Amino acid sequence: MTQNFIYAYTAIPENLNDNGMALPDWQDLPEINRVLNGVYRFYGNYARDGQYRSYLKKGNFLKAQVEDGSYQYFEIYNIKKNLQSVSVTTRHIGFMANKNFIIDSFTANGNGTQIMNNLKAALTFKQRFNYLSNVGTTHQFTAKQVGPIDAIIGSNNGNQNLTGVTGGELEMDNFNLKLVKQIGADNGFRIDFGINLEAIDEDYDDESIINSLFLIGGVPDNDYDQDKEPITYGFLEIAGVNDSNRRIGKRENSECKTVDELKKWGQSLFDKDRIHEPKVTHTISMVALEHTLEYEDMYEELSSLHFGDVVHVRAKEVDIEVTERMVEYTWFPTLGKFKNIVLGNDLSLCTSTVNNQTQELKQKIDNRTETLVQNVLNATAWITGNSGGHVVFRPEKAPSEILIMDKNKVATAKRVWRWNLNGLGYSSNGVNGPFELAMTSKGEIVADFIKVGIINANVLQTSFNKATDDVLKLVAGALQIWNNKKKIMELTKKGMEFWNGSSHIGTIGTKGNPFPGVVDKNGNPVVSDGNSLLLVADNPQKIIGLSNQSGTGHLITGPTQFFVGNNFNFFGP
Repeated sequence: MTQNFIYAYTAIPENLNDNGMALPDWQDLPEINRVLNGVYRFYGNYARDGQYRSYLKKGNFLKAQVEDGSYQYFEIYNIKKNLQSVSVTTRHIGFMANKNFIIDSFTANGNGTQIMNNLKAALTFKQRFNYLSNVGTTHQFTAKQVGPIDAIIGSNNGNQNLTGVTGGELEMDNFNLKLVKQIGADNGFRIDFGINLEAIDEDYDDESIINSLFLIGGVPDNDYDQDKEPITYGFLEIAGVNDSNRRIGKRENSECKTVDELKKWGQSLFDKDRIHEPKVTHTISMVALEHTLEYEDMYEELSSLHFGDVVHVRAKEVDIEVTERMVEYTWFPTLGKFKNIVLGNDLSLCTSTVNNQTQELKQKIDNRTETLVQNVLNATAWITGNSGGHVVFRPEKAPSEILIMDKNKVATAKRVWRWNLNGLGYSSNGVNGPFELAMTSKGEIVADFIKVGIINANVLQTSFNKATDDVLKLVAGALQIWNNKKKIMELTKKGMEFWNGSSHIGTIGTKGNPFPGVVDKNGNPVVSDGNSLLLVADNPQKIIGLSNQSGTGHLITGPTQFFVGNNFNFFGP
């Protein structure tokens, strides 16, 4: 496995390709978290006695590889000491631009490049940053008594920020601050998440849909009589809107001086912002997905995405296709892999101020730090609470293994821990074993009995019949049985579900109602959750059969049923 280094610096070099001091002693996997038009941070825990630990100071810098393959610099702004490590929190150096200050910058009518140039010209002091843009549309923009990053993506001293005015996005590439039309690309990537992926959490909201717009513009040019009202247009609608499904919303844009301009801008809200579509967010645990055999192809495809890329997703709850983008990710820079990604089509989620996101991230960091401290305390209690022992390094001249024994002589010791390049093992029968407990260099743990309070794992798997390749798994709250790498059964809160690989066949359980038309005299459903045991197939092609002898029984195939046998007796009052 490729291991990417993270480099430390006391100052950012003139040549950004210069490598600093490589930091090898991370206690866990460092993470980089980035949100569209929001936070861009690195977090990790480093050994207190680790190599080049002295470089981890507030105001110093780290360089790490991000998801697009480039190396980005981060400024250390928080160091918190734990028992055996220090937690390091950094932010992308692009946020250092916010140490500057803009007293007043006004652009009456300019494109992205002109506005960014005006912001740079209004800075209080010179910095190394380049202010760039590829936004070609023209806009009016004011930044007054505010930091430049706050003006672009933050609160802008109570006014709409630059990304909000232009509909653009801020790309940070070390010292390049670029206002772009859109980060990422649309390569026609399509994916169907299905309905049984525990690694993917779907959030669906159709309450904010707007399919009919009442538009308000500005006062027409050269017509600023105080009695004049702004131009309006009502109603701009998408195809298929009628009184039964109409949802009206009001939108204002004072830059539109004619009805045609107003309608063109309103249409862009449908075409670009997709305000008529439900808001859908998919949070994907890439770690869990990577270890789900039946979805390994999906994992590979999602791994090829980059920040801001467009994905055409089949939403499982409503069975429609929506256009989403990667709006957030958490990345393992040392492994070069995603921890999780967030796909969404509600870009308004990315317009909250940097201050709010900072508080949310701080809470996550504090929680993670407390968890780490508790883990270290637990481990320390076990180690320091031992009842003595004897440590031997052997052979004497060039040691290749360590023995921890209950006696001071190898020949007489019974309780022995033996550690060498092949693994770690424990024996109560002396140094030559047998070893009842072992952890090998191949990643295997061998034990007669394991006692724990909680096992926290994405997948717990055991093979109970190697001859037929039968495997039992515990995956995200579900008990699964696999045969020859194909899932055949799953026990969930719905009941016992039956599969043929990735194809769902049916369920035996107490949830659901396949007979919605069957009601009692009061109109209440006869079948409801918890009062019936149901055997339900997914569709008429999935046949239900009841039999206790070959060639006889009852077959259910949708509305058609077959009784196979010689005699059928029906009894009743």
